[in-house]
Amino acid sequence: MLFVVLGLVVLLAVGAGTAWFVAGGGSAADSGSGGGAGEWSVPLASADSMDFTQGLAFAGWLTDKTVIRVQRDGVLAYDLTSGKRAWGTPSPGDQLCGATSGLTNGKGAVAYGSDQLCDHLAGVDAATGKMTWKIKIPAEKSRLANSLTVPQIMDAGDVAVVYANDVLSGYRLSDGAKRWTAQIPQGCHIKDMNTAATRVALLLDCTFEGSGGLVQVLDPKSGKTELRSKVGELSLMSLMLSADPLIVRQEEGDKSTFTVLDDRGAKVSEFTTGKVDMLAMNTVAFVDGMFEQRRYLVQGDRLYLTTFPQNVPGKARSSDKVLAFDLKTGKQVWESSGTQPTMLNLVRADDHGLLALEVGDWRDLPPRLVRLDAATGKAAEVAQLPQKYGTEGDDARVFERNGAVVIVPWTPVAVKHAVVYVHTKES
Repeated sequence: MLFVVLGLVVLLAVGAGTAWFVAGGGSAADSGSGGGAGEWSVPLASADSMDFTQGLAFAGWLTDKTVIRVQRDGVLAYDLTSGKRAWGTPSPGDQLCGATSGLTNGKGAVAYGSDQLCDHLAGVDAATGKMTWKIKIPAEKSRLANSLTVPQIMDAGDVAVVYANDVLSGYRLSDGAKRWTAQIPQGCHIKDMNTAATRVALLLDCTFEGSGGLVQVLDPKSGKTELRSKVGELSLMSLMLSADPLIVRQEEGDKSTFTVLDDRGAKVSEFTTGKVDMLAMNTVAFVDGMFEQRRYLVQGDRLYLTTFPQNVPGKARSSDKVLAFDLKTGKQVWESSGTQPTMLNLVRADDHGLLALEVGDWRDLPPRLVRLDAATGKAAEVAQLPQKYGTEGDDARVFERNGAVVIVPWTPVAVKHAVVYVHTKES
């Protein structure tokens, strides 16, 4: 890794222009993969390249009709029913270099620029792929050769929150209008950040001012400060894990400490765990600092974490376990290893429990969609996916809707597909 600076991604700039990596393969549906009705996949054209930044996804978006992959050369949408390309929009510059992690009212935003400077933001209509507005944003050239410094982009309701060149600003998703620029206390810098629909949560390091760490909460519509709360000295590996509820995570050796704050900034609970997996799923060599997608979920008063992966004896894969914590008390509720020894990708949580994808192994273990009971962590198989997609869901954004599982790998490392769709039950 080259930088440890929040919000800056160093993206290897190999060559120039767009290569249209996924789109160049013709038909989106991979009929040769054995898929039938209710199953299709899109081959990743850059899968065999050693430049893993070519196929790096900046976002995976799901609408009622399409799954959308945002990557370096453009934004591509595939029809959920057939797998055929619904639309494709190439980058308006040499390359895309960031995106909001989600959509709001069918709208998202992407960053783009030249092979030396990522200095523009554009709005995307997810129904048509049309870029509805384009603006210039703060940017800086990388100090390293063959690399590109790009902004971190997050969505907070109908606002795109952009951190670039040490400036944090909010832009309206509907038209790109700049709504605010954040005011940070003098002597402090942003160590990490996170967003929710109604708030932007900043973790500030104010060590030189003698204040240690601060959590600052902003209104995403106005940028006004709603809360500041002291959280003590920060470790080197500190994260603003969640904006709603407010959770700060700090790492010291093989232990992690989680501090939960209420809406007034008062401490609700604080608890320490063993080594948990906070490795980013969406980074590759020469990429650092983007909004990192990790293996955890927050739902209500429950925090779901995953243990650090361990090798499975006699197998060419790793496995992990899910840990459930009560945020009010800080107590661990249960530990679950799923139904098989493999990695777990957390899909979503509700009052009934946690839905996860057991990644599997294309050699001997089919992937499985499983549900972990909210009270006990007991795992039950929901559906089995074709074995050929084993490992595709390891470092990936995974969706499930009405029995359909959609896998959008973040990186082309050890995967062959840009998108996988499997309907797991009769319609």
